[in-house]
Amino acid sequence: MQPSLGFHGVTTERQFIRDLQSQFPARPPVTIGIGDDGAVLDVASHTQQVIVTDLLLDGVHFDLNVISPFLAGRKAVAVNLSDLAAMGCRPTAAFISLAVSRDHVQASPSFLSELYRGIQQMTDEFQFSLAGGDTNSWAGPFAINVCLTGVPFLDRPFLRSQAQAGDAIFVTGPLGGSLHHGRHLTFMPRLQISEWLSRTVDVQAMMDLSDGLSLDLYRMMEASGTAAQISASDIPIHSDVPAEWSFDKRLAAALGDGEDFELLFTVRAAEAATLQAVAEAAAVSMFDIGRVTHGSGIQVIDPLGNRQIMNVTGWQHKL
Repeated sequence: MQPSLGFHGVTTERQFIRDLQSQFPARPPVTIGIGDDGAVLDVASHTQQVIVTDLLLDGVHFDLNVISPFLAGRKAVAVNLSDLAAMGCRPTAAFISLAVSRDHVQASPSFLSELYRGIQQMTDEFQFSLAGGDTNSWAGPFAINVCLTGVPFLDRPFLRSQAQAGDAIFVTGPLGGSLHHGRHLTFMPRLQISEWLSRTVDVQAMMDLSDGLSLDLYRMMEASGTAAQISASDIPIHSDVPAEWSFDKRLAAALGDGEDFELLFTVRAAEAATLQAVAEAAAVSMFDIGRVTHGSGIQVIDPLGNRQIMNVTGWQHKL
């Protein structure tokens, strides 16, 4: 951002977003603006459209010296699909803009062909259109921005700000180790689970786990004006996290590694047991990890029943 916007001493993406929310309030037809997984627009009577966007950079979100253009293109779309899943929406159209390095590799037809083959894997898998975009070349590293439009599976999008005290907190899969094992490049966005949840239970709040359970849960509670208690023993830890590590080290990986792209959501406590039973019968992955409470912050209950304030860890861009 340009200095003329008037942000002083901003050191994290989180603070930057707060300042933007203050400076740019939502105006009709925007009903939900900066701060959630996507923006929500009223486009017609009883009809809403959701728009999500992400900018990915070579050397930050992937390394083109190590991975293929196919995986870079696939991930760029997949992370946006994960945002739509978090809002209970199906994709309708994609708009993709590229800044391609002028070096001979990235300027070659084969590089772009492979990149768009990765993009096409996602458009074919989830049946939406690549509807436009822009391409430029420059002396800097490769950059790709994806903007997706979507519509709710049912009558409303899910928001991260609707958790209520007493709600049960769920995640849709095991966490940790994604970056070290390349899962962040090959994950499948949880759109099918999101649609299943839309039709099965009254979801209160939802977001995807991109920056780590610790930080993303904190963001959800902060947006909802609530607190949380989570059980360390109930947090699912991915097999990508080394089994020989201590429990505390493995738990730290599940809480803070990030780029898992599972869904984090809450439902009313009275529905939690029923949801787990129905999910098990339908072979849908679901883990109950805690409860929403009054107040602020997050407490972790260890296997011995001791409670401590959770240190908020995870990925934040430094600005």
